[in-house]
Amino acid sequence: MEFADEIVRVKKPTARLIDALAEQYSAIAFKFGYLEAQSPCWLYFMRKEGDAAAFEVQFGNVSEFKASMDRMVKSGAALCFLITSSRAHAMKLEEARGLLLRNFEIKKQKFVFIDIEAGRHLRANFEWDKFEGKLSRQDSEGSQAHSRAPIFREERRKKIYGHRGEHKEQD
Repeated sequence: MEFADEIVRVKKPTARLIDALAEQYSAIAFKFGYLEAQSPCWLYFMRKEGDAAAFEVQFGNVSEFKASMDRMVKSGAALCFLITSSRAHAMKLEEARGLLLRNFEIKKQKFVFIDIEAGRHLRANFEWDKFEGKLSRQDSEGSQAHSRAPIFREERRKKIYGHRGEHKEQD
C-alpha cells in the first residue's frame, strides 16, 4: 500500500489528539523509511533519501490555514498532509483545497487534506500521476494502444455551418 493511503487510513484517537496523531503518523513514516527532520512545519517533517513529507494540523480560521499551507510549501516537501476536523467548524476540505490552489504555486508538491473527524480526505495535484499511469499502460500494451480511442480528440466530429454573428447549425 502507498504511503499516502496508509496516512489517510489513520482513525481519530480517543484521547490526546495531537500527541496520538503524531505517534501514529511517525510510526507509519518510519515503516516507509522516513526519518524525522527539522522544519518550520508544526506537527512533523519527515525525510528520506530524495523525498520528504510534511504534516500540519489546523483547526483555525482562513489566515491560519493559509499560514500552515505557506509553511508546507516553503518546506519543499513532495508530499504534504493538512489535518483538520469538521467538528471544529473550520474550513471544509474543498475550501481549503481552493485556498491552496488560488494562493500558492505548488509545482510538483502533492497535498492531502484529511478530515480526521469524518474520515474523509481530498487530494490536490495528484492528477498528473493518474494521467501518466494511463499513458504508461497504453505504451506497455504496444499495438493494442493504437486500436483504442485516443485520449484527446483529434478532430471535430460534426461540421458547424453558419457565419459570424448568426445562429450556427451542426450537421
